Amino acid sequence: MSEDTIEKTTSPHIRILLDILIIIILAVVVYVAAYFLNLSGTLLLLLQTSGAQYASAFIIVTLFLVFGLVFFMVRRWHELTQVSGEIDASKKALERANAKLMFLNNITRYDMLNELTLLHRDLENAAVTPEISKVNDAIGRIRRQIKFTKEYQDIGAIPPSWQNVADAIMRAKVGVDLGHINFEMDIHDVEVYADPLLEKVFYYLLSNSLKYGGSKMTGIRVHRQKAEDRLLIIFEDDGVGIAKDQKAFLFPKEWGSRKHSGYGLFLIRETLAVTGITIWESGTPGDGARFEISVPDGMFRHI
Repeated sequence: MSEDTIEKTTSPHIRILLDILIIIILAVVVYVAAYFLNLSGTLLLLLQTSGAQYASAFIIVTLFLVFGLVFFMVRRWHELTQVSGEIDASKKALERANAKLMFLNNITRYDMLNELTLLHRDLENAAVTPEISKVNDAIGRIRRQIKFTKEYQDIGAIPPSWQNVADAIMRAKVGVDLGHINFEMDIHDVEVYADPLLEKVFYYLLSNSLKYGGSKMTGIRVHRQKAEDRLLIIFEDDGVGIAKDQKAFLFPKEWGSRKHSGYGLFLIRETLAVTGITIWESGTPGDGARFEISVPDGMFRHI
């Protein structure tokens, strides 16, 4: 049985005991060698002092410690190198498997969307009936769910990075039509360490305000506050707000458990959670929605 096989089939505690036993054997070998080589007598002749015997004992103990230390370092270096190689191999295998799954998911989504497009085109020539309307509505829901799976798959696919918050907000703003709504932003020179999909967070917040703010909404404001050891990014509007009985369902822990919220808020929560950033709604019903994004210490910096 090889040494590698023994290491894989024995526990770390047994390997440590084996190491200690080997060091003791080495110490005995060193002592016996020193005895037959008359190391003590040689040291007595060289030093010619009454402390030579103690010096020789000290030398032997030092040799014992040096041999033991070298043995431990070589053995542990071998173990760490082996473990590091196994981790690298597992990481590469996981990356290959993940790439294959993403490729398969993309192909499947593409085919499904094509089939839905063909089905919708065929239904356009059919007579408008309640049944046809239900089918068209179902096609729309399926399209939205397929879009959700794509965006959810992208979360965490790319490592987090430092991102300028103002830039992310402005890129999100380009993707929506604010119309007559006044937009204010008072957050500059701040970067947060977040998933590359940070832009999507503000895009969905803007979209939700425009969709649910109501006719009374006239403005949206994004600003920041410093609270103890964290940074608060405040996103608020002056629309109708969110009813109290709906607040508990805004950010479901699981997609399947959603009730009143759309998938946008779920994606917001999941995207921010990649780097420990949290979000909650603190607005007053009737006075507008207010979302507070809490960035923990170490996840933001001033530039």
